Amino acid sequence: MKLNLSKFCQSRVNVMMFKRFNPHLCFSYMQLLGKIYYTFNRKERDLIKTNIRDLLEGKDEAFIKNTTKEAFKGIFTHYFEKMFSAYRNYPEIKNFINDKFTIENEHLIIDALKQGKGVILVTAHWGAVEFIPWLLSVKGYPLSVILECQTDVLMNALTDKTRFVDTELLTEENCGNMLFTAFDCLARNRILMTECDEVDKWRRRKNRTINLFGKTLYFDNTLNVLAKRADCPVIGTFLRRNSDGTYTLNLEQIESGQETAKNALEMWQKYVSANPEQWYQWKKWKMMKAAV
Repeated sequence: MKLNLSKFCQSRVNVMMFKRFNPHLCFSYMQLLGKIYYTFNRKERDLIKTNIRDLLEGKDEAFIKNTTKEAFKGIFTHYFEKMFSAYRNYPEIKNFINDKFTIENEHLIIDALKQGKGVILVTAHWGAVEFIPWLLSVKGYPLSVILECQTDVLMNALTDKTRFVDTELLTEENCGNMLFTAFDCLARNRILMTECDEVDKWRRRKNRTINLFGKTLYFDNTLNVLAKRADCPVIGTFLRRNSDGTYTLNLEQIESGQETAKNALEMWQKYVSANPEQWYQWKKWKMMKAAV
């Protein structure tokens, strides 16, 4: 089986480094590791470059080149954040969260939970998404996260940290029917976190498309079913990396109903358009595009 970037970054040696060495050193090391990976995986590197250019079609050439450069840095930063959140000890993560993170419109979550129907938080592979569960958990919110891990070591490390917080990690392997599990979480008035751009899980159909970034994309309507049956609030959730080393969690209400999935993807488009370098699902961009 081909070694992908995620598994490459999560080797036993790298896990040991993140447990023992200074985070600043680990950050620099991860940037170097990413460059080494793409030196030997030029086909994947070139695919990402092509997809960035395709999404940004019509933009100034200098902007495209700079975005491409920063997008690769963002990909490597994402894996640093994943490793940091999994392999640093919980007190260190908690102190980091309290020192570096702020939440805009936190009242949306507070008011939503008061309704007693649970809350759906919709995010994407954008910004410092790996830190969203820890930010909400440190704040004391009851959180259920839909995720898949590339390695058992990562899953075990994350699961171990849930003993400190009221967080559930939901995978297809440990939940069976994910939709029923999601309804159960919401019925227990929990926050359910999911990603709207998880294209591997989409049911892609030619008669179900949406126009975003000037392209025709597939979209999956599972979020419509979930929001309608649960009759609960839906909140867009995007964690921005700021230039000064801080982070801002942006919360925005998403109108729920028959158009919930489209509304969520349009919000995703908004954040990617504003900061395309903070999106890191570039390798799968063409999977999102519908054949027309």
